[in-house]
Amino acid sequence: MIATSRMVVLVSIFGLISGCGDGLNRVPITGLLTAQGIPLAGASVQMFPAAGTPGEGAIGLSDSNGKFQVISSRQSDTGVPPGKYTVRVSLLMDRNGTILPADAIQADFPNAVESIPSPYCTANSPIEVTIAQTGGEVKIDIPVKLLSKSKK
Repeated sequence: MIATSRMVVLVSIFGLISGCGDGLNRVPITGLLTAQGIPLAGASVQMFPAAGTPGEGAIGLSDSNGKFQVISSRQSDTGVPPGKYTVRVSLLMDRNGTILPADAIQADFPNAVESIPSPYCTANSPIEVTIAQTGGEVKIDIPVKLLSKSKK
């Protein structure tokens, strides 16, 4: 399955996220993304709100240490409304196994594939987090081995 570019995903999410003056209470969070306990760099993290959680969700990118923060509006408001979220993680790689930069676009890498196994890279991901009224730290772990380069 050819994965979509993270930039396309970012643009799509920003198109859905509420704008300025939406009245949402956002709390600051810091996140740590790992795969089998090892920090995961350069991955996009999308948070989809569960029923009853306000807002349209949030998105962020993990740094070289697996740390991330999220934005949840077109105005780059940091944080996220308190509540429950489903988390989708994406990390694209070229068919030779090279992890692509976070700003990679599908047109430049037409053979890119998702290195995060399904279902963790889908909107039906089993990863769920609850954000407290005060925000705080969020730890997300992909409990399975990442996919490696494809065989042709």
